[in-house]
Amino acid sequence: MLHIKKVLNSSVVLATNERDQEFILLGKGIGYGKKSGTVVTDGDFNQVFVPAPDPNVEQLLTTIASSSPQLIEITQQVINHATDRLHMKLSDTLFISLLDHLKFALERAEKGIVITNRVYWEIKTYYAAEFATGSFAVKLMNDHLGTDFSDQEAANIAAHVINAENGTDERKDALKAGQLIGRVINIIKYQAGGTLDESDPNYQRCLVHVKFLVERAIAHNLLTDGDPAMVALVQGQNRRAYQIAEKVAAYLNMKFSDPLPDEEIMLMAMQIQRILK
Repeated sequence: MLHIKKVLNSSVVLATNERDQEFILLGKGIGYGKKSGTVVTDGDFNQVFVPAPDPNVEQLLTTIASSSPQLIEITQQVINHATDRLHMKLSDTLFISLLDHLKFALERAEKGIVITNRVYWEIKTYYAAEFATGSFAVKLMNDHLGTDFSDQEAANIAAHVINAENGTDERKDALKAGQLIGRVINIIKYQAGGTLDESDPNYQRCLVHVKFLVERAIAHNLLTDGDPAMVALVQGQNRRAYQIAEKVAAYLNMKFSDPLPDEEIMLMAMQIQRILK
């Protein structure tokens, strides 16, 4: 059984169980008119956070307590939209990082400060589903909060969603990924003769492969279990594609000082071969 320990605002309370463990509960009107000691039932909340014993808990409590119930509700709607659209579980850190971002985005808007996303095009192009979630968030804020956010802000929000997929709340990773994906795709396009049909399913599959390759490189989790015989076979039968894949490997090696394993080069070559036909 949960009891309210502290009301943070009308939509958020800090609660404890019989073992004195703390939980942050989110629910529309959950804190309205409530006092310390009030029993909370399962139907009163729709989101639970378990504070860990570290300094970030205070930041979490402060951010939530200083945010309007409307902004908290918008944040939850955006996360629900992202989860439904992407069909994956996102990091639990997304709620607090996104709420914090939206809160400061509103403060910047009030001051007339506009932040340009340096990889707007890359995020919009290579992370279309995440960008769509950012656009959904922008529409919610513009419709309900009277703001005038643009697609630039949609890309900023999408960056948080991308990082939540990768299990990190560091926005710089999404920016880094967007830049690297764009550079790798440009290498492939240039080496392939400059023009590729972006509506071709083979191109789309290659793009998805590049996204995951870059994300593995950033996470230092590259594939290393390749069969030397298979690598040699692909290299011999798809010489031009393999050479292009080696160009990609050289670029990523320059960026990470970590040679791309033969397994990764082979898989990249197989994807490139499809779009060369």
